Amino acid sequence: MHEDCDEAARLARAREIEQGVEAPANFRPVRRVQLLCSDMDADGGQVPRRLQLVCPPDLTVDSLRALFQNHVTLRSCPLDTIAGCHTQVDFIHCLVPDLLEITKCSFYWGKMDRYEAERLLDGKPEGTFLLRDSAQEEFLFSVSFRKYGRSLHARIEQWNHKFSFDSHDPGVYTSDTVCGLIEHYKDPSSCMFFEPMLTWPLHRNFTFPLQHLCRAAIVNRLTYDNINLLQLPKTLKSYLKEYHYRQKVRVERFDDDVQWLDLRNVPS
Repeated sequence: MHEDCDEAARLARAREIEQGVEAPANFRPVRRVQLLCSDMDADGGQVPRRLQLVCPPDLTVDSLRALFQNHVTLRSCPLDTIAGCHTQVDFIHCLVPDLLEITKCSFYWGKMDRYEAERLLDGKPEGTFLLRDSAQEEFLFSVSFRKYGRSLHARIEQWNHKFSFDSHDPGVYTSDTVCGLIEHYKDPSSCMFFEPMLTWPLHRNFTFPLQHLCRAAIVNRLTYDNINLLQLPKTLKSYLKEYHYRQKVRVERFDDDVQWLDLRNVPS
């Protein structure tokens, strides 16, 4: 019975992750308008294509009609003829909330692959660990640690602004910050047999470059969207945004039909 409950909870969490979370109050979704276009094939026939136009949220269909002038007609298209258009999904981008604290941690080694981490941990006592940047693009951080006489690795996952070692399991411990997550697993009594044991930090033997330290201090006072408002070159803005995660949000449930702009005979 307990295993059935655990499996039901994991399935429910998987559905939540797939659907996304509720959008925050200040979130402004983009407007997505479906375009039905016609191309000429080799025999001179019409080949329909479906496109999606991403627009500012205040852009109206009337504005688009005026933009295309007399080449556009508006029609409705039943949803059951449009695969995958039942729900509009957007993403919000958030900076890691404690990047400054992470940078200050002596056990954070920055960019490092698993093989270098294993070399550093080789022969170290059980529970010795380090925090590093994850080599997997969809994750930001991983821990490498000694357990059961081996060097193991666990990626830090994020869902709904909570960090954990398994976002699909509602029973796994979560924290608002990366440092808070690591602090929890420093206590061996808090670790299940399949979870990391982070008892003894492996101290970093170098200092980070000044630009890395400055970034951590700057983003500690900003949000991801605030960075876009700074009078800085794009490359520097991208550098400031590097340590961020993307959260899917559920924005809109379509009704029985959606509006399409039918582009016929639009001159190229």
